[in-house]
Amino acid sequence: MSITVQLAHFSDCHSHFDGAPMRFSPEGESEWRTQCGGYGRILTRLTALRQQAAAAGQTCLLLHGGDTFQGSLYFNRFKGRANADLLGLLRPDAMVIGNHEFDLGNGPLVEFLRQLDYPVLAANLDSSQEPADAPLRLHGLPHLFDASRPWHRRVIDGVPFALLGITLPQMAAIASPDPHTRFHGIEETLSAALGEIKAEGIAHIILLSHLGLEQDKRLAARFPELSLIVGGHTHSQLGDLAPLGLTSEGSYPLMVNRVAILHAGHSAQSLGVCELDFDEQGRVSQGRGRIEWFPWQPWPYASPAPANLHFCAPDPLIEDHMARRYRPALEEMAARTVTRLPEPLLHQRIPDARLPHGSQVAPLVAAAMLAGAREQVGRVDFALHNGGGVRCSLEPGPLTEADIAGQLLPFAIPLTLYRVHGHELAEALEGAIDNATDNGVTGNGSGSFPYTAGVRFHYLAELPKGQRIRQLEWEASPGHWQPVEKEGVYRGVSSAYTASGKEGYTALTRTLTQHNQELGITLADAFIRWARQHPTLPAPAPLIHYRPHPGA
Repeated sequence: MSITVQLAHFSDCHSHFDGAPMRFSPEGESEWRTQCGGYGRILTRLTALRQQAAAAGQTCLLLHGGDTFQGSLYFNRFKGRANADLLGLLRPDAMVIGNHEFDLGNGPLVEFLRQLDYPVLAANLDSSQEPADAPLRLHGLPHLFDASRPWHRRVIDGVPFALLGITLPQMAAIASPDPHTRFHGIEETLSAALGEIKAEGIAHIILLSHLGLEQDKRLAARFPELSLIVGGHTHSQLGDLAPLGLTSEGSYPLMVNRVAILHAGHSAQSLGVCELDFDEQGRVSQGRGRIEWFPWQPWPYASPAPANLHFCAPDPLIEDHMARRYRPALEEMAARTVTRLPEPLLHQRIPDARLPHGSQVAPLVAAAMLAGAREQVGRVDFALHNGGGVRCSLEPGPLTEADIAGQLLPFAIPLTLYRVHGHELAEALEGAIDNATDNGVTGNGSGSFPYTAGVRFHYLAELPKGQRIRQLEWEASPGHWQPVEKEGVYRGVSSAYTASGKEGYTALTRTLTQHNQELGITLADAFIRWARQHPTLPAPAPLIHYRPHPGA
């Protein structure tokens, strides 16, 4: 039986309930900057779409491509509670679990999932080895469709659909799931689940994927029985976006091997809106739609506004909800100035010829981590932080609590104290830089590049692996630097993410891990506390020294 379905979708909102700034470069016009999106405007649009679908005798689905956690002051302050609350007002029909949902371990995710009343999909997530006495059990949650129950049956206008989800199998390398939580391979998971679905006689199959656009293309080529892939993770944008001056990665929907693929940006700035015709075999025979952005300001030019822009007021239900429950706490933080910056502080992850010492912000974050750890436990020799955990440069002027916890350090991850041998510290530094620069390895991003306090070093990219860290020293007392001894034991502090060996920092987990101690404060907490002691924050003295490769 053929069927037409109205569909809306979004992903990677990262707790940006008020949306986020956008830059458009409309054809023939100057650049336009405006705040865009937010849950209030998204709900206004969803309400209209649902009414239109009902009037046409059709169903309107809302699907979420994962990564609702992290990224904003709302999450830093309220964790998953605000996400569950506000997502509930949008009424999704299904959601896939993203990697950031596991940033703080299983516990916060379980608390979030317990508040939901719609299917959450992750067919390759296996929590069957979870201890029976775990205080917050992931296994057996009623709305979770994981390896034990990999897909959800949904009848739409008399036609049975199968909804299933797939998330990143390398979760342990990029997030912090509990050790007993496993993630099976993508192809083996889909092969088994699709076999079950076909055995039930279901031809209409929707996959919610938190793998990224390129992986979604590969899945469409490998599994032609899929009808539709609704994706996330890579913040990809599709469709004719030239009128807005935005980059597109393909048509909307993107058809690969007769499988339709949909992506719709990030940060709750936009919503994918489409109408899909499915034939009796479950193929998408025709798709009509686009990504829509929701500017807060009116169109400022005399020319007609591009069709991808949708101007509307925020839904009063969400506005009232946020005004009463969430915004007052954020407004208090925005009113509290912590320190002042006499000049801009630039942040880029990897040093280069322009910024030979790299970020001017990340070393300050490391200094704050070191000070915060020493306040709690006394002797701590160094702090080590990954550059990707710092999210922005800083402009001159006052720096508030909201700036720090909402923009600079929005990932609400605790600090962890650990002990390592000197040779393991060198190996961790080298592994992190190798990963960030793809030096002899296929890395997973530049965010692993290390910044330190209490430790300084040289990295020589051209040397053989295992020999690239030279002149590794630690600050035994203020201004007094000593060589790091290979077999010496040193006490370090990092975020729990880095201390658990992610993204090239594997050596930090090799030995002495039984001495790890979570300090109970986040990066933002430590930075706010430390910055209050400094009326101004000038650029720090460099501890990392960049020089070009001889062949560069």
